[in-house]
Amino acid sequence: MQTIANTQSSEHAFSTILSILSAPSDLENLSSKIIHRDINLLVESIRHHLNMDVAFLSRFKNGFREITQINKREGCQINIAAGQKDCEEVTYCKLIADNKLPSLIPNTRENSVTAEMPITEHLTIGSYIGVPILLSDGSCYGTLCCFNEQPDETLSERDLSILTLFSSFAARNLEKDLQRKRMHKQIRKEVSSMIRSNALSSVFQPIYDNQQKKTVGFECLTRFNIEPYRTPDYWFNRASQAGFGELLELYAIEIALASFDKVPDDCFITLNISPKFVGSPKLKELLKDQPLHRIVLEVTEREPIDDYNQFRNDLKPFRERGLRLAVDDAGAGYASFQHILELSADIIKLDRSLICNVNQDLGRRALSAALIGFANETNCLVLGEGVETQAEMDTLNNLGARYLQGYYLSHPLSLQQAVDFYHHTNKQQTSAIYQR
Repeated sequence: MQTIANTQSSEHAFSTILSILSAPSDLENLSSKIIHRDINLLVESIRHHLNMDVAFLSRFKNGFREITQINKREGCQINIAAGQKDCEEVTYCKLIADNKLPSLIPNTRENSVTAEMPITEHLTIGSYIGVPILLSDGSCYGTLCCFNEQPDETLSERDLSILTLFSSFAARNLEKDLQRKRMHKQIRKEVSSMIRSNALSSVFQPIYDNQQKKTVGFECLTRFNIEPYRTPDYWFNRASQAGFGELLELYAIEIALASFDKVPDDCFITLNISPKFVGSPKLKELLKDQPLHRIVLEVTEREPIDDYNQFRNDLKPFRERGLRLAVDDAGAGYASFQHILELSADIIKLDRSLICNVNQDLGRRALSAALIGFANETNCLVLGEGVETQAEMDTLNNLGARYLQGYYLSHPLSLQQAVDFYHHTNKQQTSAIYQR
């Protein structure tokens, strides 16, 4: 992904992203591969169980019957393969699905319809058993079928019942795959539409320094300006479900960085990213020419880190150039404490769930004091996030929290409002409240 600053136009950056969104994601491809593997095993199992020469699964699409999975007895020379398409009207599959042929045909030469069908001779079909694959809405996806080169009078209703059961298993898996593909397609459409319409924007929430008594930074937050309103978490989670989480998160960072040169030079910004994307080459490209001593990268405790060594190695080049690391949502769960211990963070951000009524709740106060004490021992700073009252602010100040952030100080602001807030509060050297 190219940064906006390095492209001749934002349209070029958009076209790069849109070209990625036009194709299935790696997650979607992986899911389809897993489904394909499972169906292959199912087709192989039914052929072995019924002791047939050929078993296959087909789908109906655009007037054709396509073989999607097939398994043949070793040494079988029948000329049929996956990917083969035939006009559906000349196939057993379509006639069985339309109830124009019985599902069980022990001898195709004795059936008046199949005896005259060219495909019977072409594929040397002697006996045949097949059932439609029906989805939950009643539509027919295709068929699950088996056949032998020779007639087989031993084929029975029991065999048909077993094939029908396997067909229901196949239908369940195929329907999940179809639903997943429809969801992914819808998400690609939504994300593409948001990008085309410039629906993403950055807002900036001031970070106040208790020691210097001034605004020293801003957290960059993403807003999705579309109706109906959904929270940012909704869109990031939705994109992640379709395998486009990295794309959307890094695009949001790119938008924030596009305004970085307008942020006062003595202020830092914090950027949010999921831990799994820290090693992304696209992130490296975005941060390549940035003043990293003025950037804090926030990772949330709500996302697991599977390999802390790899995570530290991915961050090392950035941190050597001055980038700082913050552990977000500290106190919200067990993972945050593991993150704090493993990552040697520069800033610990106390979660709003810990800050709420910290002035009255002895447990929250004790845990906050413990985290601040830990930070002092390990030479990192503490930021109290979600401060909403003067009492909460005073308590955190008394406990020794260095930075504060929350609605009591300021709501997230537009870029110009954020700059005005900085000049106003720092000129006065006070924690004046600025509400939109």
